[in-house]
Amino acid sequence: MIKLKADYVLTMDSKYSIIKNGEIIFDEKIIDIGINLQKTKKEVYLGKNSVIMPALINSHTHLEFSHNKTLLKYGDFIIWLDSVIENREELFINCKGECYKKAIQEMKESGVCAYGEISSTGDDLRYIKHSPLKVVYFNEIIGTNPAVVDMLYQDFLARFEESLKLQNEKLKVGVSIHSPYSVHPILMEKVINLAKINNLPIQTHFMESKAERSWLDKGEGEFKLFFEKNFKNAKPLISPIEFIEKFKNSHTTFIHCVHANDNEFQKIKEIGGYISHCPVSNRLLNVGLLDLEKIKNCGIEYNVATDGLSSNYSLNLFKEIRAALLMHTTLHPKYLAKDLLKAVTINAAKSLNLNNGSLEKGKDADIITFKLPNSIKETENLPLQIILHTNKVDKLYINGKEV
Repeated sequence: MIKLKADYVLTMDSKYSIIKNGEIIFDEKIIDIGINLQKTKKEVYLGKNSVIMPALINSHTHLEFSHNKTLLKYGDFIIWLDSVIENREELFINCKGECYKKAIQEMKESGVCAYGEISSTGDDLRYIKHSPLKVVYFNEIIGTNPAVVDMLYQDFLARFEESLKLQNEKLKVGVSIHSPYSVHPILMEKVINLAKINNLPIQTHFMESKAERSWLDKGEGEFKLFFEKNFKNAKPLISPIEFIEKFKNSHTTFIHCVHANDNEFQKIKEIGGYISHCPVSNRLLNVGLLDLEKIKNCGIEYNVATDGLSSNYSLNLFKEIRAALLMHTTLHPKYLAKDLLKAVTINAAKSLNLNNGSLEKGKDADIITFKLPNSIKETENLPLQIILHTNKVDKLYINGKEV
């Protein structure tokens, strides 16, 4: 049992409490939090301007693309997608053990205790199973050709069952429907039903680009040209609202949603869905900016994630929320900062169905500590100063053990 003391303890619970000169006691779980707690054998004061808060959660990544630095083209979604298809094999071949190790190390240094990983092949499992961080491993399904639906599902099922064998306290399994334009409805139903039966989290990309909006609404635009180039007789197979409705009674996070409309946001709210915002990825692909105020007013809890290195330069989650802070220029930075810290802690935990993300009794002791350059006179400014001045953490505890 350990007691840590810091100048500031940020709980990230429903009260969003900031405790000055606070303490936390934990073993594998959090035992108590507050001021002047019981004595323990091991007590550590973390120093001047020290902060204790929940460890961060990067809810959406694609580590299998972590070899990318300069191969892919940015600035336009379809041009980027073409470059992914062109370089996919090279990227996958060159991302092996050391590549995954570096990606996970970058997340760890920036205070990430858990991440959601989208896997399209299953080849990354051999590396991720040794991760010191928690991972929710989303087996992804993709494919629109009705002639090969059964073959695609059997391949998915083999990957899914292989990942189930490795489930433990740090590795949990989920499923991913790539997107409404890239998965046949029959495949969607099979995979979604599998997730419902096994109570697994789901992730799906949704309304990332104007091209997707035009294609699903009218069967027109850049995706029409893309599909004519790569596939024969392609046409939209499902409407956006029908797509969302398929996830009713599931635990689903919709990724991006930059071009979702009011009706779709409302439908996501109705089914209890979550939204994941990837601001740097959206900027590099030049698809626009998610309206955070709109989804917040709609009552949807959003989280922030880095996406993969196929559309980002970093997996550092502090850098990601700092970018979000600077990109959403219509929102007051002090209040947005509070929401962004929630987005990478408690909201992300909820979306991945994890028992962490806040400092509360009984939660997993997933904790980070770090120092600010100066003291904070008014604690209401603490979230903003944390985002502005933090890149790496001093200590990361997962299930009460320093990693």
